[in-house]
Amino acid sequence: MKKAILQNRIKSCIITGFLFLSIYNITYSQITARALGMGGAYTALARGVHAADWNPANLGFPDNPKFSMSFVSVGIQISNNSFTQDMYNEYVGKELSSADVSDILSSIPESGLRFGVRGTVRMLSFSAGKFAMTLGSDFGTYCNLEKDIFELVFKGNELDKAYRFNHIDASGEGLGLIGFSYGDQIPVEFAEMFTVGGTLNLIYGLGYAKVEKADFTFITRDYGFNLNGEYETKTALGNMGWGLTVGAAAKKNEKLTLSMSFTNLLSNLSWSKDVERARGYIHADSVAVLDFDEDDEDDQIADSSWSEDGKRFSTRLPVQIRLGALYEEGDFVMTADYTQGFRRTAWTNTTPQLAVGTEWRKVKWLPLRMGVLLGGQLGFGTSFGFGIRPGGFLWDVAIMNRGFITSGSSKGLVIATELGLDL
Repeated sequence: MKKAILQNRIKSCIITGFLFLSIYNITYSQITARALGMGGAYTALARGVHAADWNPANLGFPDNPKFSMSFVSVGIQISNNSFTQDMYNEYVGKELSSADVSDILSSIPESGLRFGVRGTVRMLSFSAGKFAMTLGSDFGTYCNLEKDIFELVFKGNELDKAYRFNHIDASGEGLGLIGFSYGDQIPVEFAEMFTVGGTLNLIYGLGYAKVEKADFTFITRDYGFNLNGEYETKTALGNMGWGLTVGAAAKKNEKLTLSMSFTNLLSNLSWSKDVERARGYIHADSVAVLDFDEDDEDDQIADSSWSEDGKRFSTRLPVQIRLGALYEEGDFVMTADYTQGFRRTAWTNTTPQLAVGTEWRKVKWLPLRMGVLLGGQLGFGTSFGFGIRPGGFLWDVAIMNRGFITSGSSKGLVIATELGLDL
C-alpha cells in the first residue's frame, strides 16, 4: 500500500516537473532569426520558406526567391513578467529588509508571476517558387503563480487569516508538424499586386499536460495550523491533427506592402493515447506545531494521490491575427506588425502586440537589424541581429532582451539562429 502511494507521489512530481520544465510545440509563427532581429515585425517581409509560417500569401510575390531552404532554424525564448537580472544580483544571498521585500513584491503584477519557455525548430524546410514545405516543431510551456503566494513567503502569515490559492495556472504541449503552403496573385483594381495563400499543417501531438484544478487553503491558529488542498492534472499523447493558416497581401507600390494572416483559422487535434488524470488531496486539522511528532504524521496529516484513465478529447489551436506593413527605401527597410490573440496560452496572449523593425542593407552580404516590441506575452522587448549572406548562403543570428537594451533590466531572453539558402 505504502509502495503504491509512493509511486503515485513520484508520478505526480514527474507531471508537475513536465508542466514547469517541458518544451512545447505549436504551429505558430516561428522564432526566425531574421524576424527576431527586427522585433518580430515580419508578416509583410517574410518570403520563401519563412512565408509558410508568417503569411503564405507572400509566396505569390515576384520577389519571392526561386528556391530557398532552411537547413536548420532554432529559436528559444525564456522569460518571466516580474524579476530582472539587476534584482537577482542585488537580492540573492542578501538578508532582506522590509524595503527589499516591498521592492520585490511590487515587481510582481496583481495577476501573479508568469514564466515560461517557448521555442521552434525547423529542419530541411524549403520553398520552390510559389510552393513551400515545412518540417519541424515548436515548443514551450508556461506557469502563472498567484502573488499571494509570494506575500505569504516574504511577509509571513497572520493568525486566524485564511490564505487560499486557487488560481494557479500551468500547461504544456508538444507538437511536431509538416506543412504545405501555396500562394499566388489574383488581379484586383485597388493594388498594384494582390496575393492570397494558405498553409495546411499536419500535426502530431507529442505530449499534453495541464493543471485542471489546484485549490489550497492554509490557516494558522495560536498553537497549530489547518491545511486543506486538492489538485487535478491531465496528461495525454496525441494522434494526427491539422491546422489551416490563410493570408492575403497587397503591394500598393514599389515601396509599400501590406500583409494580413489568420494563423490556425481552422484546426483540430485529437488526444487519445495514454489519457490520464492524476488527482490528490491533503488535509490537516488543528495540527500542533510545538509538539508535532513525525511518527504520528499519518494520524495528523491525511493525504492521498491516485490516477485514473481519462477520456479521449480534442483541442483547437488558438487563432491569431497578424497585420503587417513593409516600407522599402533604397538600402533601408522598415516593418511594422500588429498581432492579436484571443486566448491565453503558452504562445499567445489576449494583450495586443505591436512590433517595429528595421534592416539596413548597405553592405549586401552583412545586413544589420534592430527592433522594438510592445505588448503581447513579452510586454516590452528590444532586439538586434545580423546576417552573413555571401551569394545564396545565409547565416542569421538575433537576440531579444525582455526589457530595455541593458542586460540588467532583462526579464528574459529570446535567441535564434538559422543556416540556409536563398537563391
